[in-house]
Amino acid sequence: MKRLFAISGMALLLSASLASAKELTPKEIITRSLDQQVFRSKGVELRMVMRLKNKRGETRERELFTRSKRTDGMSRTLVRFISPADVAGTSFLFMERKDRDDDQYMYLPALKAVRRIVGSQKNASFMGSDFSYADLEWGSLEDANYKRHADEKLGKADCYVIDSVPHKKDAYSRLRAWVRKADNTLLRLQFFDMAGKLKKVLYIKEVKKIGGSLLATRLKMANKQTGHSTWLAMTKIKLRDDIDDAQFQVRALRK
Repeated sequence: MKRLFAISGMALLLSASLASAKELTPKEIITRSLDQQVFRSKGVELRMVMRLKNKRGETRERELFTRSKRTDGMSRTLVRFISPADVAGTSFLFMERKDRDDDQYMYLPALKAVRRIVGSQKNASFMGSDFSYADLEWGSLEDANYKRHADEKLGKADCYVIDSVPHKKDAYSRLRAWVRKADNTLLRLQFFDMAGKLKKVLYIKEVKKIGGSLLATRLKMANKQTGHSTWLAMTKIKLRDDIDDAQFQVRALRK
């Protein structure tokens, strides 16, 4: 009899869990997926390799150092290019803001100048990659209207499929996300231009759990209109809870 009650209890818990999953709104699914990313954790440092590949198969490689911290729900990230020599020292600072557009700054060592990236400039390519400055903010996903489509599989993973239509004027008419049901991990993201044509696809190739947060350790952004692609591989990942706020000030870009 005890076993029967135990099985019945498990069945009830499973039913409640499934019901809870079904009740998630598309916005909640996207929010959960973004909030668990390591760049939204208390603090992290890592190195990454960026590989740029054109439609002829020619490649260029760059190495970057990234430091990120989240305070009071707002993320700040500093990216510094280490190599090759022609981009070494170039730095980028991103700061989330609650009541206004996020701040972005770029330091160009050849000019010894810091410039703020604003407005339509955010739609430009980030250092020749297939990511725009705006892509680094995830704003097109967060500030949007959502529509959930029929669930699909990516490989063996059961996924939610959700369209996001940005509220503000944007470089994209909509985005389509595939989010793994098991852990709310973003596995794929399609970007559609203002004419409604597929422009880019972000493929998440590998995900690791780092201190309770998720990090896409290998990913690819492919531009379907130009044949160009950008690969990113994360290395030397270190969680830190002691990163000084001074590391995320504009003057830190020059260091």
